[in-house]
Amino acid sequence: MSNPALCNFCGKSRSEVHKLIVANDAGICNECIEFCADLLSRERVKSTLSDAKISKVLDPVRIKQHLDEYVIGQESAKTALAVAVVNHYKRIYLEPEIEIEKSNLLIFGPTGSGKTLLTKSIARYLNVPFVIADATTLTQAGYVGDDVESVIGRLLSAADNDIEKCQHGIVFIDEIDKIGRKNESSSLHRDVGGEGVQQALLKLVEGTKCNVSVSTKKKHPSVDTVEIDTSNILFIAGGMFDRLEQVVGERQNHHGIGFTATNKSATVDMSGVLPEDFIKFGMIPEFVGRFPIVVGVDALGLEDLTRVLLEPKNSLIQQVQWYFSADDIELEFDNNAIIAIAQTALDRKIGARGLKSIVESTLMSTMYKLKDLKKSGISKIRITEAVITNRQEPEYIK
Repeated sequence: MSNPALCNFCGKSRSEVHKLIVANDAGICNECIEFCADLLSRERVKSTLSDAKISKVLDPVRIKQHLDEYVIGQESAKTALAVAVVNHYKRIYLEPEIEIEKSNLLIFGPTGSGKTLLTKSIARYLNVPFVIADATTLTQAGYVGDDVESVIGRLLSAADNDIEKCQHGIVFIDEIDKIGRKNESSSLHRDVGGEGVQQALLKLVEGTKCNVSVSTKKKHPSVDTVEIDTSNILFIAGGMFDRLEQVVGERQNHHGIGFTATNKSATVDMSGVLPEDFIKFGMIPEFVGRFPIVVGVDALGLEDLTRVLLEPKNSLIQQVQWYFSADDIELEFDNNAIIAIAQTALDRKIGARGLKSIVESTLMSTMYKLKDLKKSGISKIRITEAVITNRQEPEYIK
């Protein structure tokens, strides 16, 4: 009678494990396979970092240079973000002898000023998993809506279900200002989508272990869950905080009353934003305390928006020109047309995000008949200011 099959690594029999693979009188169980896979995953991350030379990759100057290729303006915000991100990943990869607390980031500024693009560009440079979560869709656990831990599940999917990569990823929580308390006094009704979400995010942002479902592409996937430690996940919260300037102005210009009062200044120094300003806005103190690094971005002016159209590596003008070049037609914008696009976005107060809609809506009818234009011998199309402002036909050149 032959001996029962055993795992050559841990010595367990087939009845003690879920799966035992035996070949040529050697066996290995599923538990040892999972352990080895986790070990190899950790070693792969370390070797990748070694090949990339940590000291070279984690350089704020290099990160800012990378951001300059994609984001126009926001010089102080780029510098602050680069330093904060480098310090975060130094804490993870260089294994300091002392315990260093995690520093999450809070970015505030008007819509279309580059908050999302900044964080996305940094994640691309570092080659780490990245997800964007909308704070307005999140609710407390047990209520209708997305549980805050579902964000970590999406990050795991972005990491191709690699736990180690997921635990070193970046989560950008957009529209964070929309979950502020409506007033400073507590409400009689549960604010499950506002203050309740802030409370639910506290442990997740600070660092905790949570169980998330593993998403698979199988037709009938088994419901598997894995434990994710969020201690090394970088959380970046972003929002407009449109009333924040008023809150800061009231604090900066409060000089007393009566004969001792001084004239109030019309200007507000937004570089001097304090944690209590966000608390006054409606964020709870515990939440503000978990985002010690605060970065402000400025509204983009006419010159900035003009540069956004032309200068980044993947500029909008280059993207649109590619669509036309696919049909062997050259698309040209004169200088006044570029300025008109930027001015339209500025007038609508939609920032850089609105540039794409202006360009594409203007060119929609032209793109619709590209095939016919090509057949008629058109090889070049010139966009002038009148096309943008008065919806005139572009210049067709044979």
